[in-house]
Amino acid sequence: MIKNLLYVVYDYFTFNQNKYLNLFKKLDRLRGQELRDYQLQRIISCCAEHNTRICSWDDFKSLPITTKKDLPTKVPNKKFKRHETSGSTGEPRIIYVPTETWYRKDAIFSRSWWKMGRKNQKVLRLMAGEPSYAFYDWLRNVKPMNYRTVGQQHVDWLVKNKPFLIHGPGGAIRQLCELVIKQGHGHLLKDIKIHWCSESSEGHRQRLEPLVKEFHEQYGLAEMPTVAATDGQGNLKLVEEKCYVEIVDDDGNGVPEGEEGFIVVTDFNNDLTPVIRYKSGDRGKIRLHNGYRVLYDVIGRGVDFYDGPEVKRPVGWWVVSPISHTLGHIIDQWRVVIHPKKNLLNLHYKGSAPTTHPDFENYKTWVKDNLGLNTEINKSEEVLNYSIYWKNKLVKVVIDE
Repeated sequence: MIKNLLYVVYDYFTFNQNKYLNLFKKLDRLRGQELRDYQLQRIISCCAEHNTRICSWDDFKSLPITTKKDLPTKVPNKKFKRHETSGSTGEPRIIYVPTETWYRKDAIFSRSWWKMGRKNQKVLRLMAGEPSYAFYDWLRNVKPMNYRTVGQQHVDWLVKNKPFLIHGPGGAIRQLCELVIKQGHGHLLKDIKIHWCSESSEGHRQRLEPLVKEFHEQYGLAEMPTVAATDGQGNLKLVEEKCYVEIVDDDGNGVPEGEEGFIVVTDFNNDLTPVIRYKSGDRGKIRLHNGYRVLYDVIGRGVDFYDGPEVKRPVGWWVVSPISHTLGHIIDQWRVVIHPKKNLLNLHYKGSAPTTHPDFENYKTWVKDNLGLNTEINKSEEVLNYSIYWKNKLVKVVIDE
């Protein structure tokens, strides 16, 4: 009781999560023309903040499609959070997010957890790096743990605390669940819900869904953390109160409902980094469900999982982050192919840096120390060609050779 009261007071004077959570619950009920009018007004305001004047949907649709290369590099003079993208589409960049907007994203997570049935039960949140707000997370029964170091300490905490749900990058969740099963605690997963983020669940959902209580997904970008979130019924409901999502063809033209195309996002909440008609690099489809739009069949973020004897630790999502953080400033796009039987990791990249750049040597050392594999660096112009070979995978493991 005292802890809950302390949380309410502390939240009111710091992050205001409850205010945003209640606001997003209210906006979540907007439908039809009321929703479209709200979105247009937010888009007009957002564009004005970036010196672009529009008055109608036609004006908006006439704006050019943007990509990561269009994101500004100038450091803003307002309070902000500096965030380096995960490179989950193979194109790492730095994003500047207003501090208040950064706090709002957690309110969206909280709303998703609420839709999954959470009241105040414990949550294990796998995240990059060490926790920044340990006391606040303790007050709200959230345990943040580093997904880059998933190991015994994570298993021990899960076994002892039996959380209501696990939230985080999919590959890290998969790695943790496999460890839990390997150590004979797999029965505990039957009472745990999964909130899968960051990467495609293809190839993983079939493995985990029968083992856990419920399996929910979330789709977002580092440029805009939540684009679509669970509706509690297994669908990815577009978070249309804070963004507008389009599906376009190769020429930037909108496609009919249910047809596949590139995902294009406009963020209403970032007045520092303009994310307007922003092409993420992922592909997907949109359809209408119970009066709201849902995103489905998202492709372009597949990360294979492998835990064979040839590697020191499992291959999964955590392989992505070091590339972004150590090589993001010298490469534009990338893909990885791992050949465990050959003791080899191939990094294919597109960029101006030569393969002899010193930072590639540092990356080779990291791979050797963490995976026990040798590394080959290959410069290529076809890195992001979603060919049959890649099968839309960011990290592909080739076993049968």
